[in-house]
Parts: sequence; structure tokens; C-alpha cells
Amino acid sequence: MRYLAFMMCVISLLEGIRGYQMFQERIPNGEIVPNPCKANYIWHGVGHKNALGGGERNPFGLAFDAVGEQWTKALCMQDSDGDGKTNGDELGDPNCIWTKGQSPSRSSGLSHPGVCEPMNSTLCAGMNNWVDCHVDEFQCDAINDNEIRNITVRFPKTEVPPKETTYKCMVFDLPQDGDFHLVASKVLLDNVNVMHHILIFGCTNTSNSSIPLNRPYDCAMSPGAECSDIIGTWTVGASGECYHESSGIRIGLNSYRRAAFQFHWNNRAMVNGTTDSSGMTLYYTPNLRAYDAGILVVGQAYLYIPPGETAVTAIGTCPGECTREMMKNKIYIIAAANHMHYLGKQQRIELLRNGSKVQDVTFDERYSYDTPVVHRHDNPIEVRPGDELKTTCVFKSTSRYKTTIFGEDTSKEMCLGFITYYPKGNFPNPKCSQWNSVSMCDWRKDVIQGCRHKDIFNISIPESAAIFKYVMENCAPLGTCQKECLGAVKEVKNHPCFQGDMDKLQRMKAVSMENPALKSTLLEFFAALDSCNVNLALGAAGLNGMATNFTTSDGSRVSSEAGFVWKIKTLLMLSSFAIWKYF
Repeated sequence: MRYLAFMMCVISLLEGIRGYQMFQERIPNGEIVPNPCKANYIWHGVGHKNALGGGERNPFGLAFDAVGEQWTKALCMQDSDGDGKTNGDELGDPNCIWTKGQSPSRSSGLSHPGVCEPMNSTLCAGMNNWVDCHVDEFQCDAINDNEIRNITVRFPKTEVPPKETTYKCMVFDLPQDGDFHLVASKVLLDNVNVMHHILIFGCTNTSNSSIPLNRPYDCAMSPGAECSDIIGTWTVGASGECYHESSGIRIGLNSYRRAAFQFHWNNRAMVNGTTDSSGMTLYYTPNLRAYDAGILVVGQAYLYIPPGETAVTAIGTCPGECTREMMKNKIYIIAAANHMHYLGKQQRIELLRNGSKVQDVTFDERYSYDTPVVHRHDNPIEVRPGDELKTTCVFKSTSRYKTTIFGEDTSKEMCLGFITYYPKGNFPNPKCSQWNSVSMCDWRKDVIQGCRHKDIFNISIPESAAIFKYVMENCAPLGTCQKECLGAVKEVKNHPCFQGDMDKLQRMKAVSMENPALKSTLLEFFAALDSCNVNLALGAAGLNGMATNFTTSDGSRVSSEAGFVWKIKTLLMLSSFAIWKYF
């Protein structure tokens, strides 16, 4: 009977999840209504007192129920929560014209139609007594052990720039008076309005580093080459991290002596003058556990999510070729977590062996960025060299007007998995994500898809120098398509390094170059290489005979530069021509 009761509870919960997802689609911006308790969080069950959905309805939910659970003009014009703003204004449909399946008038500046805001205002006094803004306390049995030690590290109070996304890093010392296992970490949040996530990276060979200690500096998704191994994570919705009793992250005398924080601030409102001094308490023990643990990053780092789609799937694999090459022996997975942003709806990491599925490492049927789930495996999952780890992410973009790509901003997306495993020594370089069709082990090779990618920008190599000279002598960056250039770019674009994913990767490398002079030179090269894109596109469309000066439909003569837009319009009328392949 207990089992039956438990299963009924589970079924009820799943039905509730499916239910609020269905109701989200019946109101404008129903999937991205902000949580007034927690900046940067979403209130998923918009009509319920529980932010995750289910249970008692809030004032908006009662009004929604009264009109048959549909978005009507009457409901739109109501002020359900009594804060002086109509439901339509709060949900981005101020003119009450939205219908299901359409894009709302706006998807920014939203507020909750069932919660009187500002919550601490005189107007709202006594109206939000049902709202529970309680934050769960961190719990981890290990931190109560007698031998446990801890250090607390915070950023000094640092100004948060008035822009949506900022990455700040800071290197700090770890205990060095012995060997220890890091067994837990507890987040200490100062400015919850901007904090998106914190990563801790273990640092090696920092004795000669120019990076100052305990001083925040601008960084990107990595603090630098010396600090590249993830040893700790925190994301919105979590209170801390507690490692499996069999293992810990090795720090100290014979391992990481320093670490680096990477803070991601998401200042969505672009507020000026705000600061943050968040940090973490790290718990460690001299009583070393059985194994050293590591954190493996898997997933897909190339995303292209068109707007208005109910389901867009991205897949990234750590293929058997990679695990066979990169693993020294078996590893055992003890925990794993999925990571997407607000378009993410479902994510799964699977273990496959010889092409057949062994089991799920993670599966979030209803993924929620605000309430991350750590999938713990008390019976560790064995992974053998030659096994495949497949990450599948499903996104829903009905709330977006523009294509969403992979990126650091919260408004962009990710498809990553963080897998905690032991022993770390059996997978010493724990990164095995994919970039479109290029896998991590491909990237370690000298040649990928026929392209010597490590040499292509090295002009001391004759082939690379010849390609660069050929393009720059025959083509004008951002200029017209010179006759001699057309032949040159046709030839160069047949080179393996300037086709498909390899071409995209070379451009990405050029944009991310740290040397300003080299970056400028490479961008000039690609501008020259692309100067005949329109002509190539016209040729592909069967319009090879078009002259540099040509006649438009109204009989006027137009130069190549002035006729650029005319050409584009012509191409757009060709029903099956994939124009974006060329631009």
C-alpha cells in the first residue's frame, strides 16, 4: 500500500508538471514569468502559489480559472494582484491582442500577474502573505566530521558593470600544508540579483603567473590556461555541493595549490552602481578518501535554435574513439548534472557501449534552470575506454523573436553536462564536448577533416603563406568582387580548412585571437575571402552571366555595390536556394 501511495504521488506530480506546461502556452510569455522572490529566476507555475506549479492557485490563477483557463480580453485587462498594472501589461500584451502561438508584443520588462509588486511597497502591504521566499539551507553530513577544516573565500566588493553578461575571475591560494580532499562547498551569495553561476578551477604551474592573487580580473569562460580543470560548481537554485563519500577533489601540497573563481554576473536590467562580494566556503579533510575525483564536461558547444519552435534538438557526443584515446582505464560516475539556460526543456546524458544503450547518466524530463537536479549514483556507473557518452538537449524557443546560439549570456544557450567521477587519473584531461561535428579528440589531432588546423594561420609554413598571399593580392577586403579575386576565392574555398565546420572554426579562432595585430590581419583576410560571396551565390543559383553593372527590373543600370540589395532580393525569390550557406 505504501508503494501504491508513493506511485500515486509520483503520477500526480508528473501530471501537475504536464499541466502547468500546457497552461504556460495559453498565456503570453507564460514560460518566462519572473520570480519576484529571486532575481533571474522563473516562476514556472504562473497561476499557482508554488513557483514550480501545482497546489493552490494564486490570485491570477483564480482569475484564469474563472474564464475557462484561456487568455481573454477581460482577463488581460484585469489587475489580478492589485498592484496597479493589468495582467496584459505584466505579461507583455498591453494591448490585449495576443493569441496562442503568436509572439507577444514584448518579452522584456515582465512581472508576475499574481504577486503584488514591489513586494515591500505600501500598496502591497498584506497582499503577499502567501508568498514564500524561503531559501533552502545547505546540508551535507560530511561537513560535521571532526577532522573537517574549511576556508572561506570571497570577492572583495567589486562593481558589477551595467551590461547583461560579465565574467570575472580571481585566483586564490588553497591550503598547502599537506594533501587534502575537498569534500563540499557552500555558496555565499551577496548580490542575488546578478549572480548566475560560479565555477572553481584548479590551477597548475602558477608560480610564474602574472595574474595577481585575490584580485578580480576580466576573463571569459575560462580563467586562463593555467586554471582549466573544474573542481567545483554552483548554479542558480543550488545551495552548495556535497561529494560522494568514496572520493574527493585532491588539493594541497601534491595537487592544486591554487584555485580560481569564475563569476558569471547576469545584470539583466543593466543597473549601474551595483556591487557584489559573493564567495564560497570550501570544506576539506586530511583524511583522504579512497579515490581522487574529477569533473568531466560533455555536451554540444555549437547551437543554432531558430525562434518560434516547440522543439529543437541538439546532440553532442564524447565518442568511443575519444574515451579509448583519452582514458587510461575504467572510471566510475558518482554524480552528474545537466546545464542549459531558459530555453532548455529536456536533457539526457546516456552511456552507450558498442552502439547499445547501457543506462542514463542523467535524465531531466522537465528541465528547469532555476531548480537544478544533481543525479547521484550511489552505485557508481562504470565507464570503459571505448564507451560513448551522448548528451541530448531539447529547446523550446516560442518565446524568442531571434535565433539563439551557444554563448555565455543567459539569453543565449548551452548544452553541457558536468559529470563527477573517480579515479581522476584514469581520465586526466576531463573535457570531452563536441563543436558541431568536431569532437574533442579530433581537436587534439594535427589534421581534422583534411585541414591542418594548427598550421593554417602560420605564415612561416609555405602553404599557409601562399594561401594568404594569393587572397590578399587578388581581393579587396569589403570591396567589390574583382575579376581576378573570383577565381582565387573559388580555389581557396575548396581547401579543407575553408569548408564546412573547419571554416567556421578558423573564423572563430580569428575572432578570439588575443594578439590585436594578428586578429586584425586575419579578419582582413576573411573579409577579402568573402568579397565575392554574392557572385558565388549568384553562380550557384544559375546566374553566372551577370555583369558587374547590370539592369534592374525597372530598367536602370546599377553598379555591383549599389546592386547588392537587389541581388539579395533576387536570391530570396529563388524557392530552394540556401543563401545563408554563402554569407
